[in-house]
Amino acid sequence: MAKPFFLGLVLIVLLQQCLCSPAFREHETAGARVKRQFSLNFGATHQQDEGTDVTGEAIARLWRSQSGNTEVQGSASYNQHFGGFAGDAKFKRPDYRLKLKVVFS
Repeated sequence: MAKPFFLGLVLIVLLQQCLCSPAFREHETAGARVKRQFSLNFGATHQQDEGTDVTGEAIARLWRSQSGNTEVQGSASYNQHFGGFAGDAKFKRPDYRLKLKVVFS
């Protein structure tokens, strides 16, 4: 029960960082906007007699240096397999992943 709550909390923080951060930096004029980008990916695939895989992922840039040479990216993902051969009502436990990536350029 703690894992879904933790994943949900991380997704909320990622979305809040992307959507609710100030749209303007203090040293810039009011006409210049700061680009905020994030990616949400959802999917499901089904194969006869093998079951269904359900996936979801959120990816966002969490921080970028003023020079633009360094940035921190974060992602949270969920993956679960349902079903299987006829009569197999079992499903695999969900897979939750959190990733932080530091990029130097």
